[in-house]
Amino acid sequence: MTTDRARILQKNVLFEGWSRIVEYVFHYRDSKGRESDRSWEVCERPEAASVLVYDRDLGRFVLVRQFRVPVFAMGGRDGFLLEAAAGLIDDGETPQEAAIREAREETGYAVGALIPISAMISAPGILTEVVHCFAAVADSSMRLEDGGGLADEHEDIEIVTLTLDEAMAMVTSGEISDAKTIIMLQWAAMNRPVFGL
Repeated sequence: MTTDRARILQKNVLFEGWSRIVEYVFHYRDSKGRESDRSWEVCERPEAASVLVYDRDLGRFVLVRQFRVPVFAMGGRDGFLLEAAAGLIDDGETPQEAAIREAREETGYAVGALIPISAMISAPGILTEVVHCFAAVADSSMRLEDGGGLADEHEDIEIVTLTLDEAMAMVTSGEISDAKTIIMLQWAAMNRPVFGL
């Protein structure tokens, strides 16, 4: 990787597990023309997909609540986060296919047509992860399963349905603090006709 301002000199894998922690040593020329060699630790993560499901029969968005160890480790929180259905994109899968799969696994809805919202970089100071965000309009006939995640992945997911006004009030209060979910709910608030609101 090279640009006119930066060049990777070395890449050292510090840890390899569910995520990979890598030290990048790079040559950098700043905006004033000063040059230096620097290093930065990066958490390399696969791309992910997320889908904000709206059930038009209920008039409610379908979110999931699950335990997130990093949130719990922050202290002062119980670790349970309210968010849109999401997961990693499997090898050979498109972001759209992953979003449809995750919606079914986590919410029980077999969504079809997806509305692209954004591809967001979740934490650019530390993560390589890109989350492809979509919305899907569903109805009660599309809820084919209970949802709740996959038992073999030890997922323990609670389904929570909220009106847009309820969800936005929870964004304002901080009860919904997941970045991708906030972005998608704000998009929904700016695009109410898509959901018939």
